Parts: sequence; C-alpha cells; structure tokens
Amino acid sequence: MAKSESKKTSTAILGACGEHFVASYLSGFRLIVALPRAGVPGCDLLVAGEKVGHAVRIQVKTGTQSTTTNKVDGPIYLWHTSYNVIENNDKHLWYAYVYLRNWPHGEEQPELFFVPSRVVIETMTECKKLNENPSFFWMKVGDASKYRGRAGLQAILDDLKSPAELLLDGDSAPAE
Repeated sequence: MAKSESKKTSTAILGACGEHFVASYLSGFRLIVALPRAGVPGCDLLVAGEKVGHAVRIQVKTGTQSTTTNKVDGPIYLWHTSYNVIENNDKHLWYAYVYLRNWPHGEEQPELFFVPSRVVIETMTECKKLNENPSFFWMKVGDASKYRGRAGLQAILDDLKSPAELLLDGDSAPAE
C-alpha cells in the first residue's frame, strides 16, 4: 500500500468524497444537484428534477468500513449517525449512505443507498431506546437491496414528481 493510502483520511475529506460521489451519481440521471455552503444543518445536497417542482434534501453519510456481522441479525451495513436525526421528520429529506470500500484505491465501486428519513428515524429511535452508543444507522444486508443504487433512487424520483405527473406518466425513470 502506498504511503498516502495508509494514512487515515480526515472525516471532512471522507465526507466530501461521499457528497461528490452522490452528486455525480444523481447528475448522471439528469437531476439538478446543488451542494449548499458548508455548515447548512441537515442538508448536504439539494436535488430537483428538470421540470418545475419541489426539491428534496439529502444528508450524506460516508464510511469506508460499513459492514459487520451482528450476533442477532447477521451481516449488516452501518454508518455513524447522530441521534439528532430523530428530530428531522420530513418526507422530502433523504439519507444517502455511501460505503466507499477501498475506492478509489481498489477495484470495487462504492455502494450507495438512498433511505427515506422515516426509515432512519425508526431505526435510530429503536437504537436510542436500547441506549446504543456510539449511535449507528444500520440495516440488514438482505434488506438493503430496496435502497441500493437505482432501486433507492426510484423512490426519490417518485418524490420529486407531483401527484399529477405520477398519474400522467407511469414511468418515473429519467429519459435515457
């Protein structure tokens, strides 16, 4: 391993890497993505469709070692997530959980999960009741497929459409 690869990456750089990775992924689907100024609470990315409508906020959480095995639940994904998220119940707030693995130094691409805030709140509320510290959002590997990549993105695309648009066009995937 090269000397620069063996050093621990600062959390700010790791976070920026995840934010830019998510922004580029979403832009690839012809979504309008803006990175607000640093320090905007609860919002790393603002995302909107090409048509007029509301935007969604995305909070990005990035990890390089985001898997483990839980004695009860088996293999799980997990990311440090503050209990403060419990107060952010907003249907237009999403969490993008990025598992970088060893990217960009390794061959594997990062894994990306788009999770609605209500799911994160449910998990974090349960963890808080159990007094788990440090606090992590986690999900079973077997349950993660509905949030991974394009499957998770589809729910955001549906959120970006108005009810009238959903009735008019059954396909909410962006035009190729």
